[in-house]
Parts: sequence; structure tokens; C-alpha cells
Amino acid sequence: MAKLKRSLFIGLGGTGLKSILHTKKRFIDTYGEIPPMTAFLAFDTDGDSINTKIDSNIGGQRIGLDASEFLHIRVRDPQEILRQQPDLFDFVPTENRPLLISLTDGAGQVRSNGRFATHFNYSAIESAIRTKLTSILNADAIGHDKYEVNGSDVEINMMFSVAGGTGSGTFLDMAYIVKEVSKGINATVEVSTIGFAILPDVFNAMMNGPAMANVLPNGYGALHDLDFLMHHNYDKKPLEIKYSTKTLTIEKPPFDLVFTINNIDKNANTYTNVNDLSELIGLAMFTGASELSGGMASSYDNVRNVIAQRVMDVENKKSWACGLGLSELYYDGNKLGNIYAHKASTSIINNLITPETDSFNLDDIFIDDAKIRENNGDANDELIDSLLSVSPKIQYSFINDVNSIDSEVNAYLVNVEDSAKTDISSNYIIKETDVNKKLNSFIIEHINKSSGVGNIDRFLNALAKHVQLFLEEMKSEQVVMSENDKLYKNQLNQTISELKGLSFLEKKFGPKLNNAKEDVIQSVNLIASNIHELLRRQYAITFFNKLLLMVGNHEENVKNIIQKLEQVEEECESKFIGLQNQINEQPKKFVKELHRDFVNSVKVSDKDLNISDFINSISVNTDGLYDFSEVSTKLISESFWRFSKELPKALEYRNKNINEVLSTYSEDELNKIIKELITKSNPLWSYNYKGHVINRQHHEAFIIGVPNVNSSVINKDTLSNILESNQRADFNSTSMHDRIVIYRMEATVPAYAVSNMTLYKEKRDSSRISHHIDQNWLLRMDREGFDIYPTKREDHSLEYWVTGFIYDFIKYEGENYLAYSEEKGDPIEDYWIELGTYRDEAFTEFKRLKLQDEFKSMIDSKIADLGEIENQKLIKEVSTSTNYNEHYSKKNFENSELKDSKMIKVKELFSDEINFVKKVLAK
Repeated sequence: MAKLKRSLFIGLGGTGLKSILHTKKRFIDTYGEIPPMTAFLAFDTDGDSINTKIDSNIGGQRIGLDASEFLHIRVRDPQEILRQQPDLFDFVPTENRPLLISLTDGAGQVRSNGRFATHFNYSAIESAIRTKLTSILNADAIGHDKYEVNGSDVEINMMFSVAGGTGSGTFLDMAYIVKEVSKGINATVEVSTIGFAILPDVFNAMMNGPAMANVLPNGYGALHDLDFLMHHNYDKKPLEIKYSTKTLTIEKPPFDLVFTINNIDKNANTYTNVNDLSELIGLAMFTGASELSGGMASSYDNVRNVIAQRVMDVENKKSWACGLGLSELYYDGNKLGNIYAHKASTSIINNLITPETDSFNLDDIFIDDAKIRENNGDANDELIDSLLSVSPKIQYSFINDVNSIDSEVNAYLVNVEDSAKTDISSNYIIKETDVNKKLNSFIIEHINKSSGVGNIDRFLNALAKHVQLFLEEMKSEQVVMSENDKLYKNQLNQTISELKGLSFLEKKFGPKLNNAKEDVIQSVNLIASNIHELLRRQYAITFFNKLLLMVGNHEENVKNIIQKLEQVEEECESKFIGLQNQINEQPKKFVKELHRDFVNSVKVSDKDLNISDFINSISVNTDGLYDFSEVSTKLISESFWRFSKELPKALEYRNKNINEVLSTYSEDELNKIIKELITKSNPLWSYNYKGHVINRQHHEAFIIGVPNVNSSVINKDTLSNILESNQRADFNSTSMHDRIVIYRMEATVPAYAVSNMTLYKEKRDSSRISHHIDQNWLLRMDREGFDIYPTKREDHSLEYWVTGFIYDFIKYEGENYLAYSEEKGDPIEDYWIELGTYRDEAFTEFKRLKLQDEFKSMIDSKIADLGEIENQKLIKEVSTSTNYNEHYSKKNFENSELKDSKMIKVKELFSDEINFVKKVLAK
């Protein structure tokens, strides 16, 4: 059961919308659906944004937002609205008011336009957020066997760019509206807001010119406004935001955490397309809400503590900007399985359409079985013998009456012909039906075998040649028989004439009468046999002509099958080549694709395939492959896909998890992969403290999501020698068996130190419009002296170091200088903190610990306890003569030792202390 956070993903503007689409895609790809404790909501001034879609990894699905997940915050005729409601929209900077034109197709890269749209659409925005938050909060009341709610709080992930008009102009209001709505639904539920802000540089990298004129100054304005709200003292100086139906009192900063995301990391790896950044952030937001969320919550808490303790602050500037990096180790066994399946399909097709070398005798086998061979004269008369006997069953053998011989002979021959026609007609039908049936059966039997289509194509071609040969022989013999018919009839007429021409005596006496009769009988029987022979050839010619047509039809069908199979083969080849090319393309910068190591080794061997199994898969209650002649190419392709994708090797590729794949790598190879992942996870930002801080180490946290922490090949042991001392890794099980995700956070820097802030400010200063969203806030910032850059504090370190000795808050004991601090000391040690053995090193540690404020408070209390008069006496005593040197400095050395070269730093410090006492404290 997946344990997931209650999460609302809000995308502001086009960039934000694309990011939450990638998050939605990850949920669908991982869980097959959107879990009930998860919701999505996008706001944009461009209504066409709702048509944005991206591809899912599941079944060619396209991922988009539905109507309940998108609100078009449009404003028609904003100038008229401003005239009618000047007080409600008094925040719009005066110089930006002429830029308020129809806000239906975007905000024109003007931040105050985006905010204007937010205020105008406040009621609709509030309603949309309320609906989504209510559904999320009710998630635990929905019985579900797949999911479990992780914790009781709600996490709002808000994605926007600070470069444009909509996202950059709406994000501050949206953060406060979400807080207000959630409080109204259930005030006891903790709601945390996390901002993901894309900095302007990637847009500048994509395009230059006037269209990008506001990108950099908008970035400065957005971070400046945000920094003001992150610093504001809400207890002493409350702020309000007026909407048409409600006024919000601002009580807290807008975000609990803000990740500022640039397009370049510290190794100069650069993103030049904002869509890649949107995908990375989409994955980051998914990771924060997925089964990794337990580890994420802990790491987020650690970062919040870093911010709250203010240990990363620079002078008077709060350090709140975080860096985000992410890398993904991905094994797409599905793609490899698909490549194998498509290659298997091409191999099967190639087998089916390629005839076997020993298939040349199929035509003879069929001809002999069908008994239709007609060649070599009388040597092979199988067909005509099956149609009609050579001679009539009853021979003409007796002449009844010589005087009526003509009619008698004619009657016999007519009877012979009629009987022969009756017999041959019947026999022909039987033979034709039998041969056609055998031919169909023979084709079906042999086409549904290995090499079957190619064999049958060759068979039909050879059979047609044989039949044509038989037909030609029948035609040739028919001509001979026709000639014989004329000859035999002339001969009969002659013998009848001779019979009739015998004299009386010749008829009565001698052999002439019998001989003449025998000649007539022989002539009649020759004609009768020839009648049979002619009919046999005539029907054989018809039979072979029809058989040729039948064979031709089968040939056409088989050619059609071959053409379709070749087309499917070409499609399959295009598909696996396309998949190979996809895999071999340059991957996204944050992704390491393991399947690239295996794509060129995906091969199909003959032993992997059983052609009969494929044929059986399509032959249930059908004629198998022969039916392909009447089936569309699409259905043929689907039949191959259904079979090939379930082949054992295809399933082996598809079902292999990333752990099994990683276990095939050597230790050195595995370390190389891990180091590459760590490098890819470098946060997409850089920073410049402008000399205020040197060599500061930041808090870094790695949350590593593996399929199962108990069996993962990549684990704490494999990382132990790779991570640096300030880097910590937590492992969580994700149940995602095809990938390992490394989510990396770096905390924190003040806004002024975010990379390229100086350039953003230069562009802002030279711009003719305002890049701030509220002129009233801007006035307040000016009056309060707010600046995004730090105001350097006067360094009182030496003062409190010296007075610490005087008032006994610093001492030398044992071999160490010790400082008293109830804020940073251990009560077990009576709050004394070790500073160091050498005085200069102890002073350096004293400054690093930033004990000034606490020492000031303690010394002021001590002076108050002493009273002003007693304190003046003490200071006078300390500053007189060498009293500080000898009695109050608590030094651990003799002055003579300061001549030693190793004490040069101590000497410089001690001289400064004495000068302070004599020249500053004494006055």
C-alpha cells in the first residue's frame, strides 16, 4: 500500500502548468491513476494553456488537465475596471497602468498585470482552491486498498517562473490565498507552502530581443518583493491585502521553503530549454509527495531549522533561498522488451515469407495427390482418366440390318456421345470439387508452417506452370483428336459405302460381307472412342483453365499476404529502429539511462522463436495465415504484437528491475554510475556572497529513493566514500522498480546572493516600467530602508572579547579559553564553551560563534547590577596603567613570549586589546 502525503500542486502561468503536468504524468505512470489525496490546479491568463498535453508511458496516453484543474484568470477591459474601482486596484504601479490591456491571452510579461488578474478573479480562485483542498482533506475518509495517507498535514507545492507576467505576478497572492482558504476549511490542519521558482536565465538562453526585455528585471522585482515578505516583522508592522470580497491580514511569510532554480549548475551544465526544467521540477514535486515523502519531510524540517536558527544569515539578511537538484537512474526495460518484440516480429515475418530450400517439390506432391498429371502423352493421363473412360462401356459389335446401317450407326454414336456427356459432367463436378478442396487444404496446411507463405508462393507459381503445361498438352491432343474425328468419319462413310456396294453373290457367298461389316464396326468404335477422347480433352481444358484461375486467385491472395507482411515487417523495423534511436539520443541532463548500455545487445536468435506457436496463436477457428489476405495491415500488425510482446525474452527485459540490472555491473562500474548521479544532482543554482562571506559550507541533504532499502544495490555503504562531510543521505523505499531517484537540497543563501542578481538589478534599474507588483509595498520598503542587499553591521567583536574578560564571561582554564553562553553552551558544562588554546584562535572562534548579541545582553545586565558608579570605577581601574595586561586579560602567556615568531598573531591581537582599553574604553 502506497503511503502518500496530502498534496496540492499549483502551477502558475505556462511554465508552472507544464511542471504540474509532468508531476501528474509521474503519478499516472507510477500508480496508473491520480491518488485521492493528490490534486492539481493551474492558473493562467492565457486560456489556450489548458490544451497543453504531454505523453504518458502508459499505452500512448496523453496527459492534460481537466476542466476542474484549470482556471482561466482573464480580465476583459481592465482599464475600465481600474477607473471604476481605483481603490481596490491602487497597488498597480502608476507607470504600469497604461500596460493594462485585455488580459485574455497572457499578461504581456508585466508582473502587475498578473496580479491585477488575480485580484479581479479572487472569488473564482478562492473557490477552486477550496474545492481541491476539501477533496484532499477528505481523502482519509475514502476507503482505498491501494493508498494510505502519510501524516495529517497538507503540502502545497507551487511552481512558477519569476520571469514572466502571470506566474511572477501571482505567486505571492496565491500563497496567501491558499493559507487563508485552508485555515477556513480546518484551522487545525498544518499547511506548508513550498515554492519552486524558475529564474529568468533559461528564457534568456532560449530567445533574445524585445520579447525578452522584461525577463531579467522581472526576476529582480519578484525576488525583491519576496525577500521583503520573508524579512518582514509581522508582529510589529502588519500588512494587508485587499480583495473585492475579503481583506487578508498577512501574519507570516508566504512560503515555508523556496527553491530558486536556475538553468546552470556549479559544473556549468546548462539547460537551454525551459521544458526540461519543467520536467525536472515536476519530478521533484512528485518525489516530495510520493513514497519518498517521509524522508523529504525530515529533510524539509532540517532546512526549516537551518533557516529558523539563522546560522546562514549574512549580516542583517535572512538566508531563505534553497537550491534544488535531482538526478534519476532509469532502466526502461519496457523499451528494450518492445525492441525485442518488434525484432522478433520481423524475424517471424522474414521466416514466413522466405521459402525453404527443400520446398521445390510441393507442386509434384500436390499433383500426384490430386491425380491431375497430364504430360508425356499417354504416359500420364490421370485427370482425363478420372473424368471419362477411354472407350464406351458397350462397344458397337453387331450390324442388325445392312439396309438401315446409317440410322443404326448414327443412333449408336448419338447414344455414346450422350452417355459420355452425362458421365463426364458428373465426374467433372466430383473431380473439380475434390481438387479444389484438396488445393485449399494443401495451401492451408503448408502456409501455416515455418516458411509457409514463401513455400506456398513458390508452390502456386510452380503449380501454375505445371497446369499450363498440362493445358497445352490437352489442347494439342484435342487438335489431333479433332483431325482423327474427321478421318474416322470419312473412313466410316467409306466402309459403309463398301458394305452397301457388295453384290448379291458377294453378300451370299464368301468373306467379303463379314469383312465389310467388321470394317464398319471398327470404324464406328474408333469414332466412339474418339468421342470419349475429345470429351476428355474438352473437359480437361475447361478443368485446367478453371484450375489456373483458382491458382491465380490463390497466388493473388498469397502475394497480397506477402505484401502486407512486408509492410508490417517494415513497420516493425521502423519501430525498433525508432526506439533504438530514442534510447541513443542525448538523454535529459538529470537522467542516467541504464538501458542505453543494453540497447545494442538486444538480439533475436532462431532458437528463441517457435513459428508454430505464432501460427497457433492466430489459427483458432480460422485458416491462420491465409486469412491475412482479407485482414487489414493494422490487425495483422496487432496479431504479431500480441504474440511477440509475450515472448519469454521480451518479458525478461520488461520484468527485470533496476536492482537486477545494477547487480550485473562491477564495483568500479557501480561507483562510476553513483558519482555520475551525484554530479547530475548538483543543484541548479549558483551564488555569490559579494565578499560578505568566504568559503561557507552549506547544508546539503540527499534523499535517495530506491525500490527497496533492504535489498538495494545502491545503499549507504556504496555512498559512504563518495559523499563529502557536509552531505547527508537518507534512503527510502519507493516501490518504483525501474528507477532510483536522488533528490538533493542545498540550504541556504540570502536572496541577494542568488546568481546573476546584480545583472537582474541592472536591467531593473534601466527599465521604464515597474517590475514590482505593489507600489504601496514599494513605498513602505523605501520608508523602512529595506534593501535586498545586506547592511554591514559594525563589528563589535573586539569590544565584547575584551569586556568578556573584564566581566568574567571569558576565562582561561586548564589549557583553553572558555566563553560563557546559555544560548550555545551545554548546561552539563555550566554553559562554558571551549574556544581554543592560542588566544588568536580563541578570538577567531568567538567571532565565528556570533556571541556579540548575547554578550551585549549579559554585559548590560552586569552593568545594571553593578550600577553606573561602580561600573565607572571598574573601567577606570581596568584602564589604569597595566592593570588590564596584568590582572584582567586572563592571558596564558608572559609578554616576553610574544617575541617568538609563532606568537605573532597573539601579539597583534593583544596589542589591539590594550589599545581598545586605553583609547576606547577609558574614554
